Amino acid sequence: MCQTFPMHSFSAGTPAASAELLARAFAATAHMSLITDAQQNILHVGDSFTTITGYGADELLGRNCRILQGPGTDRAVVATISATLRAGDAFEGDILNYRKDGSPFWNGLKITPLRGLADEITHYVSTQSDINTRRAFQDTLRFQALHDVVTDLPNRRYLEQHLARDRTGLHAGVTAIGLININEFRRINEQVGLRGGDELLRALGRRLRNSAGEGVFLASMKGDEFAVVIDDLGSLRDSADIDDQLEVVLRRLHEAVERPFQVLGKSVSVSISMGVAFCPLDSDDIFNCLSDAEAALKAAQRGRHDRQRWWYVAPPVSDSGTQAIAISTTPRATQAERTLLNQRFEAHRWRLFNGGLSMYMQPVIDLRTGDLSRVEALARLILVDGTVVGPDQFLPSLDDAGHDELFRLGLDEALGCLARWDREGLSTRVSVNLSPSTLYDSNCTGWVKSALERHSINPSRLSLELLETQSAKSAVQIAAISGLRTLGVGLALDDLGSGHATLKRLSELPFDSIKLDRGLFASLNNRPLETLSMLATLTQMGRDFKVDVVAEGLEDARLAEAAVMLGVPLGQGYFLARPMPASSIPNWVAAYKFPLSAGTVTTALGALAYHWKFLRWESPHPLSLSACPLTDFMQRHTPQTSRAAALHRQQHEPFNALSTDGQQLQEWLVELVQDHAITRTDT
Repeated sequence: MCQTFPMHSFSAGTPAASAELLARAFAATAHMSLITDAQQNILHVGDSFTTITGYGADELLGRNCRILQGPGTDRAVVATISATLRAGDAFEGDILNYRKDGSPFWNGLKITPLRGLADEITHYVSTQSDINTRRAFQDTLRFQALHDVVTDLPNRRYLEQHLARDRTGLHAGVTAIGLININEFRRINEQVGLRGGDELLRALGRRLRNSAGEGVFLASMKGDEFAVVIDDLGSLRDSADIDDQLEVVLRRLHEAVERPFQVLGKSVSVSISMGVAFCPLDSDDIFNCLSDAEAALKAAQRGRHDRQRWWYVAPPVSDSGTQAIAISTTPRATQAERTLLNQRFEAHRWRLFNGGLSMYMQPVIDLRTGDLSRVEALARLILVDGTVVGPDQFLPSLDDAGHDELFRLGLDEALGCLARWDREGLSTRVSVNLSPSTLYDSNCTGWVKSALERHSINPSRLSLELLETQSAKSAVQIAAISGLRTLGVGLALDDLGSGHATLKRLSELPFDSIKLDRGLFASLNNRPLETLSMLATLTQMGRDFKVDVVAEGLEDARLAEAAVMLGVPLGQGYFLARPMPASSIPNWVAAYKFPLSAGTVTTALGALAYHWKFLRWESPHPLSLSACPLTDFMQRHTPQTSRAAALHRQQHEPFNALSTDGQQLQEWLVELVQDHAITRTDT
């Protein structure tokens, strides 16, 4: 597999010119690549290599390739590489390497010896393929197989996997399964059409997901039917406690339909029915509960005209056998109440476009340096009495024309703030939300261009965050996006991780920034490892696509510290900074101090994230025990003589196979995360 490498074959010019041409061509290749001399000292590196590893070319030239190896690099693989190259053969295989910042990554490595005219080895060419990208792609395919194409919620197959999981770790004796159906959905489809029906299902799915809360699994079954799985509902012996807990969850779910939906410019009111079945922890066939829930749903649908009841509960499975329970909720909104709600929406709409709009600013922080990266402009409605109203109270009242007007007014105010801050000595960037419906207007690019010129703002300082991205797929919308990018403004993909449709858009549209959906943290207390895995995978995806990554929803120190440990570049959330009036930003910047310290772990979740990022690549902790961020944390939470402290010390010993000690330390940290979550809830 060796190759002859005559420089003169690349050019009719001088050997030096030929070598220079080859080097420039080699540096531009998409793969991580480099050329070494016969002693494996680096002579040329590709641009992708420096981008992915974090090393600059000046830091690599003249040095040996071993600079990328670390404590978790398999010594047997290193020995095999050396033996293969000494024999004059090419090597191809996988190896664990380390970036400049110490984070590990797997490479598919190929090294080819190059021979001169005398058949002696003169150089080695190395190309490396990032296996993390392949894994991210596999995760994407897995997501598509397990999620509904319309709502992006888990599908029936995912639900069945969720029900078939090992349930022995649950603390309580009862799981409830519910089926939700939209009443008279066929009539609604006739009213708004199939496209409108899909839009309604997406909107309802989002509202249900936002209302469900922790410990609730939500899935899309078929068309207008959704499934809900609620674990840990207390003891089956105490039915009153179960009923109370269930009613709290179901009242939250009903919030999803308590205000009308705006569908293709029409206001659509929706009612739902639900059937619920209890499934004991020791049930031999939990799937029978689905059948019981279906029967309960039919009973609820038969009584849907009874305004005192919108869900129905089938008999729970117990030793004694109990009667069917029909739990009542408060009456559904009457027509008069709906009319009053619509009147309030109209009043909000009028006020919004008649002096009531104010763009609050929320800082986005560079988690690597602690500095301000940009601000996001967030629309707020200021009522006559000074009350500040959030977007969830006025956005539902807007049709497409209303969204267009809100975008124009909000953009103008946001850019005006940038211009004013410039005069005060503060220069930063701003992002503004953009509804996909606004992209249908042929004037969209012109509005942005005019606003930039009016305030003398360079287009590179503006980023537009595309909302509900799965809707932006028409030729008109894509042409508008292309026009905006030609203009020079940034384009951000909002809520990455909320569905496979948004992942598809990431590969199709020219985004330069992605924002990770705050919903990724919804199951943090129950499933911290899965949450960390998703966060790391999406961060890696952003690195692969060479775009900025922003983690939204960093509402406390735990989440922020975990994001820092996993290498998320940018963060946004209440822990870092709350939205504030634009006039407050300059003083806030002057006084701001980043609340986290580099190399320090203060929370259980941060400790778990630090350990997990090395364990998943089968790598020991790279720093010395005394310098490890986990050392001080462990000393504050457990005696040095404890089993957990011993497990941590073991992580600083080289190992090349999956470590049982590492897994045990991870389990201890997971329990600590969950214990801390319970403590936070109790206090």
